[in-house]
Amino acid sequence: MSTSTTPSPAASARAARSSNPLVRRLALCVVLTAFNATAVAKFARVLYLATSHHPFQQAGVTLLFAALLGSLARIWFITFSGRTR
Repeated sequence: MSTSTTPSPAASARAARSSNPLVRRLALCVVLTAFNATAVAKFARVLYLATSHHPFQQAGVTLLFAALLGSLARIWFITFSGRTR
């Protein structure tokens, strides 16, 4: 009789913790980018229409989107430069 061995949950958790840090950082970058892209796609038009006649509010929303893109660029840069916290 042949028996197949399946890894225990504890072994899977150890393997996940000891995986390559680049893979973990890359996965985090992909998830954050997808989340931010979804948020921008869903809310950018609404925010633009809500602030179209208010220049100061529109500047504020524009700065928020710029900060979002800047933080994404920083996350991707840190991921590929190999630096850790």
